[in-house]
Amino acid sequence: ALVPLGAFVGAGFDMSRSYLVKSRLQTACDSGALAARRAMIGAAWGSNSQAAADSYFDANFQTGRYGTANLARNFSAVDGETVRGVASVDVPTTIMKMFGNDVVSVDVDCQAIMNLPNTDVMFVLDTTGSMADVNPSDVVSRMSAMRSAIATFHSTIESAKSAGTQVRYGFVPYSTNVNVGRLLQRDWMVDNWSYQSREPDGTGSESTAASTGDQTTHSDWKDITGSSAWTTSSLPLESCVAPPDTVSWGPTTTVSTVSTPYGGPPAGTKTVTVYRYTAEGMRYQVGKTATTCTLFTQNLSGFTQEYTATTLPVTTNASVTTTFAWMYRPVPFDVSVLKGSNSDGTMAGGSVTALIGDAHTTVTVPWSGCIEERNTVGRTDYAELPATSLHLDIDTIPTTGNPATQWRPAMPGLTFVRRWPGDWQTPDYPTANNLPNLQSWDSGAHAVCPSEASKLKSMTSGQVSSYLNSLVPSGNTYHDIGMLWGLRLLSPTGLFAAENALTPAGRQISRHLIFMTDGETQTDISNTDAYGLPALDRRRTNPSSVPTNEETNELVEERLAALCTAAKDRNTTVWVIAFGTTLTPLLSDCATSGSAFQANNTAALGVAFAEIASKIANLRLND
Repeated sequence: ALVPLGAFVGAGFDMSRSYLVKSRLQTACDSGALAARRAMIGAAWGSNSQAAADSYFDANFQTGRYGTANLARNFSAVDGETVRGVASVDVPTTIMKMFGNDVVSVDVDCQAIMNLPNTDVMFVLDTTGSMADVNPSDVVSRMSAMRSAIATFHSTIESAKSAGTQVRYGFVPYSTNVNVGRLLQRDWMVDNWSYQSREPDGTGSESTAASTGDQTTHSDWKDITGSSAWTTSSLPLESCVAPPDTVSWGPTTTVSTVSTPYGGPPAGTKTVTVYRYTAEGMRYQVGKTATTCTLFTQNLSGFTQEYTATTLPVTTNASVTTTFAWMYRPVPFDVSVLKGSNSDGTMAGGSVTALIGDAHTTVTVPWSGCIEERNTVGRTDYAELPATSLHLDIDTIPTTGNPATQWRPAMPGLTFVRRWPGDWQTPDYPTANNLPNLQSWDSGAHAVCPSEASKLKSMTSGQVSSYLNSLVPSGNTYHDIGMLWGLRLLSPTGLFAAENALTPAGRQISRHLIFMTDGETQTDISNTDAYGLPALDRRRTNPSSVPTNEETNELVEERLAALCTAAKDRNTTVWVIAFGTTLTPLLSDCATSGSAFQANNTAALGVAFAEIASKIANLRLND
């Protein structure tokens, strides 16, 4: 009786081990299949997919584990949606080999599939100037890396679609503002709006009589020792600030003075004086445009320079000069011309003609498509979105003829500085000086309007690539306006409810917002933004004092936090990616739980978008 009993006990021992091996082998197969499906670019099986499958399998089941032998595994793509894997191994017996059974063969198979529901994906993308930078471990710009990662994301999502599934994509590029104006209905925009501009304040003529007197002219400066050449380098656009000068200027001294008779006319004396001065140290200046920041550096080490002053008797001719005076202040303009007559009722765009040109001339000012927000309530507590603050309201449709509820076109070409750029103490300023408008000051660096936003729609890979290629890095970082308009374009109960509430077949839609930024909040009260010209309009701050950049930074972050909470309360999954920057508590808390990523380089960005795609597409094992 001991012989059959031993065989029974031995079989139980050996089978228990084979069951353990099979369980571990199944786990390894499942892990490999999931990893391979996640790594697939669209429906294409490639070396990355194979490597991911093998790597995850091997991490869960090593060759020779539990004394096994003849391990084999194979993964392949069955179709555009499914990865299939098979694995086998031989488990040596301990007791049963005495009865002629040396090994037990174990086989498993596995499948991973993406099963995508009807889905809307809204990308809210930071396209500020720093997106042109290259991360330390990369060779392409952040903008290029983002384009590639989103294109791959799109391929993955599209490959997970089944027949009849609707997937739409929308884009809100943001920097200093958002370009959404041409997506809006004409009735949602004002007919008239006031801008911090200028209007003619009279003309006058000044006569000058002929006179005789001495006049001094100066020659160009001449380097004696050292060099005064300027060298250039680049600075990040969002920190475009020159270092402080370290120059020590020596006194100006007289080298020589020579006076000689001068025959005229009129006759008199000609005096030539040579002056010299010295300088030691470094000088710095910055040149800023909407897309670049250039640092100019001058090394004045051991520097000496001379110039010559020549004084002669001269006779001036009589002349008449016309002066053109201006009053710089808020000025109303008719902007209804921008509405046009598009058949779908949307804003057509165009230009506004205004009497703001130098010498009191008429100029044509184009509209880029950026907007100013509707009526604004200044506030510091945004734990909940204030009901009276229409500029943070996501769903309310404007009332025709009520400007408080309507949006306004942003027109930096109509908007002028005061006294001197950076001096904002004077809301009404009469002068004959031609001060610059924001469209021309610093080459438009204070009048940035990003690329046009795109409503939710089905898109091919070519359409996605074409759109992403149109994005241009420029401007500063205003997170709140990007998030606000991402939610407005995604909302099923707001401006575009007729398109967003349900699919054409009447089915429910899963909604996702992907918020990607490469930097912390960076505002400037000299920028014309979605709230006018903050230095003078002060719609979000104390109207009696000039706000600081730090104050507006805090407002932007408070509003972003409130909007993130509102998004999650509306059953929208919020994904956040901090690319080339720190995943701050503000950004981490903005995301739905477990949906925040920090990507320090291009590879990590690709992994983040791939992870988001797999979760949106409901990557799972297929039994």
